[in-house]
Amino acid sequence: MNFKTKPIILGIAFVLLATYSKLQAQCYPDEIVTASFATGGSSPYIDDVLWLTWGSTSQADYPHGRHNRPLGVGAKSYASIPLGLDQWLCIEAEITAITGDQIRSYAPGNYSGDYLDDLYNIGGTGGDNKLVSGIRNLTANRTLSITIVCKATIDGVPIRLSGLVVADAESLASGEFIYATADGDWTLVEVKKNTSRAAYDVRKEIVNEGGVPSTKRTMKFLRGNDHETMAVSFLKFNESAYNKTVSNPDLSVTIDAAIRGGGLTAIALGLLPPDVDGGDAPETYGYPMHLIQRLNFSGDGIAPVAAGSTAATNINTNAYQPGALIPNDELSHLGSTAPDTERIALYSNDAMGDNNHGPAGTLEEDAWPDEHKEYSYKVYVPNSKINATIPYSSRSDGYIAGWIDFDRSGTFDPDEKIEVFAPSTGGNPGNVVMEWTVPPSRIAYGTFIRLRLSETPNISPTETINTGEVEDHKLHILIPAVTNPMIHSRGKFNN
Repeated sequence: MNFKTKPIILGIAFVLLATYSKLQAQCYPDEIVTASFATGGSSPYIDDVLWLTWGSTSQADYPHGRHNRPLGVGAKSYASIPLGLDQWLCIEAEITAITGDQIRSYAPGNYSGDYLDDLYNIGGTGGDNKLVSGIRNLTANRTLSITIVCKATIDGVPIRLSGLVVADAESLASGEFIYATADGDWTLVEVKKNTSRAAYDVRKEIVNEGGVPSTKRTMKFLRGNDHETMAVSFLKFNESAYNKTVSNPDLSVTIDAAIRGGGLTAIALGLLPPDVDGGDAPETYGYPMHLIQRLNFSGDGIAPVAAGSTAATNINTNAYQPGALIPNDELSHLGSTAPDTERIALYSNDAMGDNNHGPAGTLEEDAWPDEHKEYSYKVYVPNSKINATIPYSSRSDGYIAGWIDFDRSGTFDPDEKIEVFAPSTGGNPGNVVMEWTVPPSRIAYGTFIRLRLSETPNISPTETINTGEVEDHKLHILIPAVTNPMIHSRGKFNN
């Protein structure tokens, strides 16, 4: 999102571009992996949208899709995104139904009236754009419908995709339309205006199922003017969007789309992957990940209306202002500050890698009390107690787990763990008390602490969690310094 640290994501984009053959093997060893973040364009969100791309026949020759190739049921778009410590976010989107017309892949910029390539591209605008994010019709004056199912995993474990993106990929004309439906709430976030031309009308509709309003919403681009006027809308998935059936709880989401072109019309679809908060202790302690659903929006001034309504909003006016992605201040978190996020491992010998990275600043990780960051070797003895008050904020009941590596093995062991119930604080500050008994196996040298906030109990120190936050801290042990006997002795860290 626009509040992420851009150099980190651009670094990921470089890796994706430079080592596609390697990335392909990480998640989908036998497939062509082409879904891509844009590397150019004027959009503030080029680092946030993973565009589904289509039509490639060669990983080497067409690493971001291939223009004007036929697509059928079963066509897929894949992504492998590195998360650190040889862990990968694996994303798969499959076209599961097509009705009304044949479809082909489309690279925005192949028509002079396009503008999506100016916002998001790889290689340049116009015919230089290699980001094949569009799906177009084959036959004029015919409506076609498609269904796409998307899912994501990390280490084979299903995880939630945060959101969906729909864009006008080929300069919508007055007799044409683009619709996209999913279980969530739409916000129009980008508009290219050309106020000397005709209206560009949009509408959000509440979807009825069985004659009853549902939680699904349709974003409708009702008509355009065919002159570099277009829109991009983002959707935040509802919890009910994810497939959690007992037989196959893969957390997949379903997208239904429809387009109609007087001539050629194209829709582009993208996904908003979750952000990651990871640990920053040394690498031997493993890499825990919390998936942060950071999506939040400012208002776009367009309210959903009942199905069948003829209401429309003309966004091609000087007065209209779209919404925007903004930070989510309602995240459950440890300490006083919600986590910033990263998509690289931040291992560090002082457990300050995350503190020194990202916009939240060096005080982001402050759940471990200052008074417990140093201990005298005379106090840090077997059977002594470590009682720590851990602050947190949460909008749902959960648990805080903590580990102290007493034996300095370089791992957090089951017998080093404490877990306590952490009730919802309603988003306000709260705290819990955690108590460890120093075991006989303790080594009187500096060691590390890991804290994890989760909605589920009995988590391990390294597994991937869909909510919450992780904090790692260094525990310093003070030992006597060897000094001149004529000078007062001072303690020093035994690290």
